[in-house]
Amino acid sequence: MIDPTIQSILLIGYTAYEKIRLLPDFVRQAAHCLMVCRTAVLGGHTQACPDGHYQRTWYNSCKHRMCPQCAYLQVQKWLAKQKTRILRCDHFHVIFTIPEELRFLWHFNTRLMTQILFTCSRDTLFELLGDQRYMGAKPGIIAS
Repeated sequence: MIDPTIQSILLIGYTAYEKIRLLPDFVRQAAHCLMVCRTAVLGGHTQACPDGHYQRTWYNSCKHRMCPQCAYLQVQKWLAKQKTRILRCDHFHVIFTIPEELRFLWHFNTRLMTQILFTCSRDTLFELLGDQRYMGAKPGIIAS
């Protein structure tokens, strides 16, 4: 049975997927890193008993920030830091997303599309929450 990891899934299907989809360079680079992580492709080191009883090889990691094998500790540290930033008052966490039809544009115009998303999100919140029928308030917003 195949080990159900991101790496095994990519090894099985990524090559075929890449042939039918136009992917940005950063996606292709991340997929490559995840597929070769902790394999002989990246090299490694071996420790062995001098009498030949035992030998073990450890392969090097890709160190990519999206790799679940490499980034686990970094993700845990990041989460701990984010928990210190949580507001100590009642608040709502709102997430705005973009329609699937615009994702292609997003990949090639990330800075502009992010700016548009944040501006539209801010304007929407101010308009709705400022309306007396909803809340009649001026919201405080942290966008990240």
